[in-house]
This record gives sequence, structure tokens and C-alpha cells, in this order.
Amino acid sequence: MASPKEFAALFARTLDLFRDPAAKEEQKGQFRTLAGLVKNESVTIVVHEGGLAVNGTGVSESMLLQRLELHSVQKIAIPADPPVSELFDLLRLLAEQPGDEDIAARLRGNGAKRIAIVMQTFAFDSPAPVVAIPSAPLPEHSPPVPRDSAAPLKEQEDIPQIVREASAAHVAFSPATAATRSTMDLIAELRAKPEGAQAGELLAVLGRQLESAMKSRKTSQALAIVAGIVRAEQQVTDATRRRQYSIALKRMYSKGLLEAIAEVANDPTDREDSLLVLRRAGEDGVEVLLDLLVAAPTIEERRGIFMALTGMKEGTDQLVHMLGHHQWFVVRNVAELAGELGLEEAVPALAQQLDHEDERVRKAVALALAKIGSSAAAEPLRRALRDKSPSVRMQAALGVGRKSSALAMPLVVAMEEEEDEEVERELILALGRIGSASAVQALIKFAQPGGRLFGRKPAALRATAVEALRLAATPAAVGTLEGLTDDGDKQVRSAAQSALADLKRK
Repeated sequence: MASPKEFAALFARTLDLFRDPAAKEEQKGQFRTLAGLVKNESVTIVVHEGGLAVNGTGVSESMLLQRLELHSVQKIAIPADPPVSELFDLLRLLAEQPGDEDIAARLRGNGAKRIAIVMQTFAFDSPAPVVAIPSAPLPEHSPPVPRDSAAPLKEQEDIPQIVREASAAHVAFSPATAATRSTMDLIAELRAKPEGAQAGELLAVLGRQLESAMKSRKTSQALAIVAGIVRAEQQVTDATRRRQYSIALKRMYSKGLLEAIAEVANDPTDREDSLLVLRRAGEDGVEVLLDLLVAAPTIEERRGIFMALTGMKEGTDQLVHMLGHHQWFVVRNVAELAGELGLEEAVPALAQQLDHEDERVRKAVALALAKIGSSAAAEPLRRALRDKSPSVRMQAALGVGRKSSALAMPLVVAMEEEEDEEVERELILALGRIGSASAVQALIKFAQPGGRLFGRKPAALRATAVEALRLAATPAAVGTLEGLTDDGDKQVRSAAQSALADLKRK
């Protein structure tokens, strides 16, 4: 039998392969190895106080711990020589996202009888502080709602919405509920009846479970709780009920929660839920992500934060304001993000950074202006195309896309002044990506051979114009390509024939 550490590593590796649809062959090999390990000896995997143990020995395997916490699994007992189908189902279910039923019920529903799963439960030493005096006397048979004399009066006034509605339905919050039901079970019930009489109690219990998850640094469980509540809230149409959810979420959202969720927002498994939760946070969510953006040391981490911010409309003013930051890398990071999001509101602030002393900032600004591509960005882009650094001018050309018709004339003017051949080539291709009538006319002019002697253009420049006409693919561009198939220059002739053949295949 392998050591507990070796078994945990193999189990985690096999589980990771089950999450990758493209790794079927490697998955089969790892699964056969895992099945061989448990053929003669049983294994027990336990989650306890934020740690993981295999057969009573503590092991460090963060990915496996994360998946077990996501599914609220406390213990997995695998007997010696278990049915292969049960072991396969266990890995498959752990690799999937949590469903309406917890994983133990799903495994039993598939016919598993030997592999056993114990789900986490949550017990609390004291009841949740969600108490208030109702505004009207309750019926005699209803349990009275006690006042928490230690709570400030203002806090008591903020909470009652949940308590009054629960009382009206003759349902009192009981901490025992949290000790007998899993997180996923509670979320499933809330989403099944988001406007039901039990909604207030479920929100309160989930709030206590969230506190426990945050204290134990169980980010996956915390994310599942808040994402489940946000999805339930989206189903609510009654204004009073929506206020109930709003109050509950306001209490749950904290900077610590947002920071923890933002850190897993780039994980493919957690991305959808993370973005949902961060977007629900509005400007607070943006602020946390911007703080992470400032501190992100690598382009990979910044790209993950960019992805989290994409589509979030709140906090634009904060983002634009950060373009004036005193640290060059902050300005660069934010400029890249402004370009990714196509923030036209950022154009004036971007233009102010075109004279930045650091070339890396000017490159990011030039690229952002080109990606935004609006008429407002045209004049600042002219300045970027006259930058002393060829690298900055290159970025301005590379960022231009098909929706940037307002940039056609600045590019044409820049073409006439450009002396660097590589930049010149990218400017021509940028005109092809724009594909507007004025851009195509300029390309037709560039593609022509010119005068017989002194006015002749380099064949390489004309061939690049042919490639740009292929990118444009407008009727005028295609007509020009057809005319160039018998051009006197072999390189241009071959490029035109190849371009037409490529267009016919599309």
C-alpha cells in the first residue's frame, strides 16, 4: 500500500484529470493505478478543521481539500476492493460542480453501496443574533421573539425584516437546523422556493455557515453559499422579499470575502460563481479587484483579474482615476484593462499619459487607444503614432481592429511618415483589419506598382498590401486582388493568387 501522502497525491492527480475532458487516455491510466492501490486495503479520507487526513495521517494536498470542501464532504470511506464503478462515480461527481442534491445522495442514487460519504454539518455554540420585537402582537400560539438587549437599537431595526417574516409564518430560527443540514441542501431548498416562508430562516442559517467557512478559510464553501443566495435572489420578484435578500447579502459581503473570492476568480472551476458574486457587489467588488490589479506581479495574474473585471460596469470612475497613479506599473496595468474593456470614458486620461517617461506605459496606452478605436481616440492615437519609440508605434498598429473605422485616416497619414519597415507593415495590415471604404482605397493605392522607374514601390510593401486586402475582403478589395493575379512582379502575383484562393475557401 502506498503511504497516505502518496495516496493523496495520486487521488488528487486522478481527480484533476477527471476535470479535464481532453485527458481521457491519461485519466484511464491514473484511474487503473488508483483502483490497484485500494484493491487490498481500505482508505479513509477525512476533512477536519481546514486540514486533510488519509488513514489518520495528516497530508498536504490543497486541490483535493478544495474539492471536498466545495462539496461539503467531511469523510470518504473506501473499503478494500470496492466496485470499480463506485470508485469511478465518486471521482466523476467530485470533479463536477455541486448540484441540487449533495454528493452522498447522488452517489447512493447511482447505486453505490460500499463507498460511503459523510457530509459536513455545522453546529454553533450560540444562536444567531437575528432577533427583534415584532411590530404587532403575535397570536397566542406563536412563540414570542426575544429581544437581544445587548444589540444596539439601530442594529435591531436593520434586522427585523427577516425575523418578522419568519415569525409571521410561525417559523422560528433554530441553530439546530445548521447542525443537521449541509450547505448544498440549504441552497437547493432556497433556490427551489426563493420566495417561500422558510427563506428568512435559510438565509440566517447560511449566514452562520458563511461565518464558519470564512473563519476556517474555506473559500470554496463560502463562494458556494454566496453564489447560491445571489442566484436565488435573481428569481425573486416581490419587492419585500428582495429587500430581505438585500439585507442578508449586505451582512455577508465583507472586504475579506471579496478578496478571497477575487483570488479564485481565474480558476475555471470557480470563475462563473466568482464573477457572479463580484458583480453583485458592484463598486465594492470593483474596488477589491482594482487593489489586486495594482499588486499583481505577473501578466498571468493581471489577465485573471482582467477577466474578472470584464463586463463589470460599476467602478469605471475609479478605474479612470487610477490612470493618474504615481507608480508606472499601476498606470500600465490599468491602461491594459481600459483597452480590454473598450472604455471610451478612459480616452482623455489615457491621452494624458502619452508623454509618460516610461516606454512600457506609452506602449500600453497606445494599444489601449487603438483597441478602443472610437473617434475620440483618433487624435490621441495620431500622437502615439508619432512616438519616438518604434515599439510604441507598433503597439498602436497592432491594437487596431475591424470596428476602428475612425482610425483609418490617422493610419494612412502615419504610413506616409513611417520609416521603420516593421511598423509600416503593421500599419498596412491594420488598415486591412479596419476594412472601411477609405481604408480599402488606401490599400489599393499601396498595392499598385507605381511609376516605371523612380516611383516604383518595393515588392514586399505591395505584397503586404495584398495581404491586407485579403483581410478586408470587400468587393473592391477582391476586385483589386483579381487584377493583381497577372501583375508583373512575381511576389505580388503569387500573393494575390494565394489571397483569392484563401477567400474562396471561406
